[in-house]
Amino acid sequence: MKDIQRILELNQALYNRYNTPMPILDEFIFGFKWAMAIDSNRNISFALRIGKERPVKEYETVIQSIIGKPLDKCIEELLSMNDETMRTVLVALSNLMSKPFNKPDLLKERGISRSEGLNFKYEVEGKKVGLIGYGVYIKFFLNKCKEFHAFDLLPEKGILSYRISKNNMEVYPKSVYFHLGDDALNHKDVLKELDIIIMSGSTLVNNSYLDILKACPKAKIRGIYGPSNELCPEYLFDAGYNYIFSMTLKDSKEYLDCALSAIPDFKTFEMMNLYELKKVE
Repeated sequence: MKDIQRILELNQALYNRYNTPMPILDEFIFGFKWAMAIDSNRNISFALRIGKERPVKEYETVIQSIIGKPLDKCIEELLSMNDETMRTVLVALSNLMSKPFNKPDLLKERGISRSEGLNFKYEVEGKKVGLIGYGVYIKFFLNKCKEFHAFDLLPEKGILSYRISKNNMEVYPKSVYFHLGDDALNHKDVLKELDIIIMSGSTLVNNSYLDILKACPKAKIRGIYGPSNELCPEYLFDAGYNYIFSMTLKDSKEYLDCALSAIPDFKTFEMMNLYELKKVE
C-alpha cells in the first residue's frame, strides 16, 4: 500500500513543520456503514466500509494492540502486516492523522484555498459528466449537462424505480445514464470520454481511485468527495485531482450518540462542517 505510506510521510512532515504533538488512538468503531477512528482529542475520522474486510471479530486483537499508541506508529504497524483487509482501517487512521492540518489558515500557508459548504462552481453545460457514487452531486448535473453518467456498486434495485402501467413501463430517475452493480472500471469506454469526473472517497477504500483517474484522460475537472477522503490534500492534488470536497464533524459526542443508537436517526451532512479545497494557481 504505497499510497498509504506516502500519505503517512507527508503527514509526518506536517507534524514536524508545525511542531504538533501526535494524537493517540483512543477507539475504533466498525459501524453499520462507516469505520471510524477516534483519537485522544475526540476527533473522529471515517472510511466507508466498502473494501475487503474480515469478520469484525478478527480485528479485535489487532485494533486493541494499537490503541493507546501515536497515530503514525499505528499506521506503521498495520502497514508492516502487508494485509489488504486492513486498508479500511488504514484509510480511517490516515484521515484522522491528516485532520489537524486541514484548517483554513494552515491550508492557505500551503497554497490551498478552503471554502465552506458545497458549491461546485464549475460550468457543466455541454459537458459529459461522470459521478461515481450516486448522490450528493445530482443537483449540479441533472438536466444541466450534455450527458450525465452515474456509476454505483449498488444493483439496480438499490437505485432505480420502475413504474408499470397497462401498456408501458417507465424507469426512474430519468435523464441519467446508469452503470450499476459493478466496478466503474468495467466502463472505460465511457470514462475515457468524460469532461468531468467526480468520485466518492470510497474509491480510496477499495483502492480504485487512481485507476479511475487514469481512465479519464479528457477530464478537466477531477474531483473526489466525502468523509472518506479527509486526507492530506497535497497527496490528492499530486495524484491528479484538482477539486476536493470533504467534511468534519461539528460535535463528536452527538454524532456517536446517534450513530450507536438502536435506531440511527441523523443525516450525515447536517452533523458536518462541509468544505471544498482547491490549489491556488
